[in-house]
Amino acid sequence: MPEIKFIHSTANPDAPVAYCSFTAMHTVIEVLFVHEDEQKSREISEAVRDLTAELENKLSRHIASSDLAKLNSSQEAVAVNQELYFSLELCEQFRAATRGYFDIAALSASRHRPAYETLPAEHKARRCGKEIRLDLGGYAKGFALDKVKNLLAGTYGIENALINFGNSSIAGLGHHPLGDCWPVSPAKAGSGQTFRLRDSALSISGKTAGVLEHIIDPVTGSHASKDKDIAVQGQSALVCEILSTALYAAPREMWPALLQNFAAYKVEEI
Repeated sequence: MPEIKFIHSTANPDAPVAYCSFTAMHTVIEVLFVHEDEQKSREISEAVRDLTAELENKLSRHIASSDLAKLNSSQEAVAVNQELYFSLELCEQFRAATRGYFDIAALSASRHRPAYETLPAEHKARRCGKEIRLDLGGYAKGFALDKVKNLLAGTYGIENALINFGNSSIAGLGHHPLGDCWPVSPAKAGSGQTFRLRDSALSISGKTAGVLEHIIDPVTGSHASKDKDIAVQGQSALVCEILSTALYAAPREMWPALLQNFAAYKVEEI
């Protein structure tokens, strides 16, 4: 398990704050939450770390023992865990809803779609061709972030928390102890924008300084490139993550068609 950095502060006795951070899903994950008990806060931090690590082990193609890695290397149907089976079915629905611009098979040499099929009677999945490669990188962070949010609010009754997955996927529960929301400003220099998160999430897709373009246009198979990053705010971190990825990949003229199924989500270029 990744090591946790943990801090508990009672500097404000009316709102003791706990902070934890650890590395998972190829990024730094930070959680800030209001809780008066230090021992319980440590337990909550460990539960967040354990849940995230468990999901990474189930959904990452980079972990050789994961069901997704086994699926990518087999020409036969492969039995998969519940989270991966559910994710594969959900990702195909999102591919259709985004006119193909969210596609977990975007890295594949083949443009054949559908790229895979699920077999409900056997709880298995199978790729539709040896050149298909499935990658949940544009999905897993949002999926895990919603799971963490539900763990904090549902299991532990946390009302106010900020969850940050690598400065690109962020969720706010309730509000800052000294305000009515969690104000979040993108790390991108000079953006000037502040997003007010209150029981909502934010996902930002785009270029990373010093790193080559990494988002693939599933229609052409080439790297997508835009002058501005795409920020999506709404209730579900998963939907925000999917939409920001799809909108960055899609031509601007396709946006209205993509967004007609997601009217409750706010999109900004930054």
